[in-house]
Amino acid sequence: MAPDLDIESSGALERPKVLIVDDQARNLDVLEAMLEPLACAFVRAESADEALLCLLRHDFAAIVLDIRMPGMGGIELATLIKQRKRSQHVPILFLTAHVVDEEDVIRGYGVGAVDYLSKPINAEILRSKVGVFIELFRKTRALGAMNETLQREVADREEAQEALRRANQQLEERVQERTAELTRVHRGVAENELRLRLAIEVASMGAWEWDLASGGMAWSTDPESLFGFPRGSLGPDLRLQAALHPEDKAVVEQAIAVALDTGLYQAEYRAVRPDRSLVWLTDRGRVIFDADGRPERMAGITRNITPERQAAQEREKLLRDAQEARDAAQAGNRAKDEFLAMLSHELRNPLNVIAMGMSILDSAGRPGDQLARTRQLITRQLRHLTSVMDDLLDIARVTTGRIALSRQPVDLSATVDRCLAALADTGRLARHTWKQTLEPVWIDGDATRIDQIIMNLMTNAIRFTPPGGSITVTLAADRDEAVLSVADTGVGIEAELLPRIFDLFVQGDRSSDRAQGGLGLGLTLVRSLTQMHNGTVAADSDGPGRGATLTVRLPRIPPMARERVRQAGANVAAGRRILAVEDNADGRELLRRMLEIQGHEVYDAGDGESAVRMALELRPDTVIVDIGLPGIDGYTVAQRLRAAGHSAADMQLIALTGYGTAEDRRRAAEAGFDVHLTKPVDHDILERVLMNRRSGASSRQESRPS
Repeated sequence: MAPDLDIESSGALERPKVLIVDDQARNLDVLEAMLEPLACAFVRAESADEALLCLLRHDFAAIVLDIRMPGMGGIELATLIKQRKRSQHVPILFLTAHVVDEEDVIRGYGVGAVDYLSKPINAEILRSKVGVFIELFRKTRALGAMNETLQREVADREEAQEALRRANQQLEERVQERTAELTRVHRGVAENELRLRLAIEVASMGAWEWDLASGGMAWSTDPESLFGFPRGSLGPDLRLQAALHPEDKAVVEQAIAVALDTGLYQAEYRAVRPDRSLVWLTDRGRVIFDADGRPERMAGITRNITPERQAAQEREKLLRDAQEARDAAQAGNRAKDEFLAMLSHELRNPLNVIAMGMSILDSAGRPGDQLARTRQLITRQLRHLTSVMDDLLDIARVTTGRIALSRQPVDLSATVDRCLAALADTGRLARHTWKQTLEPVWIDGDATRIDQIIMNLMTNAIRFTPPGGSITVTLAADRDEAVLSVADTGVGIEAELLPRIFDLFVQGDRSSDRAQGGLGLGLTLVRSLTQMHNGTVAADSDGPGRGATLTVRLPRIPPMARERVRQAGANVAAGRRILAVEDNADGRELLRRMLEIQGHEVYDAGDGESAVRMALELRPDTVIVDIGLPGIDGYTVAQRLRAAGHSAADMQLIALTGYGTAEDRRRAAEAGFDVHLTKPVDHDILERVLMNRRSGASSRQESRPS
């Protein structure tokens, strides 16, 4: 159905324009007066050019055009007007004051004229013709507006239809998604039900409902088959209470009474099968009440926990066995520690006697006499035996985690240089060519343990390098690490042995001659002590006979300012009064003779009580005390002397003992000892300790023979 068009209201929106063109202004006035009743707007042009400009600015309902004008005539102007798309359909009415021949009329109609009027013009005819054009213009414009409205409505309707289509599509997609989701949910529910049934079967679990009035029970599965009872043994009500263990009846009855009061049922009990075997069961349930609040029925589950009970009992047995094994291992460790400590003490005492005896022989003998070489060999083997014993004890401490580091800034270059000098002084490098290249490098470490690392690396190189071979020691800084390497031209390491060279008791070629000796402890100790310092150690070798290089990497720290230490004026701390306390008669005698040879005034005591009495009477400068004394031990001797008012400033206390663990050193320091030395004591170390005392210094440390 076509829409109603309100032409009048549509045309009233804007008055139509009529272009009147004449080269005479009075003619324009006359035309305007004639057309005034048409209620239109007039645009005047006195030339063709003005008319063309007006056509560019306005849309016209009609054009009244004088056919003859100076310059461009009406025919030429009409031709241009019709060539322009915007104005080609505007009706043109020609006016003329001359007789128009037939050819001009044909030309006029040819360029778009709709009519000719000759002057003088009849106003009614002019208004009538122009009025038709104006009305046509109004209706055309109204139809155009209505067409736009219809197009907008069509576009809105199409947009609404598209939106409806999209909504339908989305709805269909959501329906499909919801359907798929419901399908998945239903499938999941079915799978969950299946899994639940399987879980119930695997867990030996049954769901039940107990009618409290009738006593009957409904089960999700056959309880007799589920819990291993013969068919019919639970009676027609299928109640497990009929098979309760006598000792558990009161437990279940109490649980039921609590459930009737609180609504929650929970019990754990034993049931007895006809063959007298037991099954452990646990119940969980809830009471269901009627509308009046009275208990009506109970629903719950029963689960067979016999395997769990058996596993718990087995676990408890395993825990008891493990605890007993742990206690036995700890007892064994304690016994081993006590044995090692006693072994250390018992070995160090004779070694100490031998060491002091050799020191006395060296002091009394001449360097060039026939026995000098023999004394050197005995001293070397004594040091080797002491080193092996120390390594054994340290390995035991490392493996049990009983070594604590006393960290401080260490000048690693000075430490390496000192260790090499000690080896050279004792003649251990005499049969090899050796050189050192040391850069100044500092680390944060335990000076005593760093000495052990260096000495063990050097001992390994000396032991496995034949006489005449060379050993090269290099220390350098590599970024944040101090790198110490010991390279030799010795027997080398087989490729398959390299990954295990730092393992306990691992050595190279174990030929029957055992020329190199050793127990395979030194490198294990090197690795353990290096790792305790957050470092790494590696071995490299091109194979047997090609030598080996051992490299230790330790975290380095910025260099520290060196302390200027005053050196003692004399090389020997002579003229001191010393009390030597030792229960071993041989050791006491040799210690006294060694100190007297050094020029000291020496007194001795064989037990703790005598030592305290003599120290208080003689007031010696230094008291050297063995820890393992009869009567009262060395710790008590030190405590009594300190309690008597003798401070470290006027009486130096030195512990000389076969007990050398960190705990032994701690106890010695707490008892009041200034220095802790382990047997066998090195003559030079003891002399340095006495010299430090003379210069006002003391050292609470354990010393090791080089």
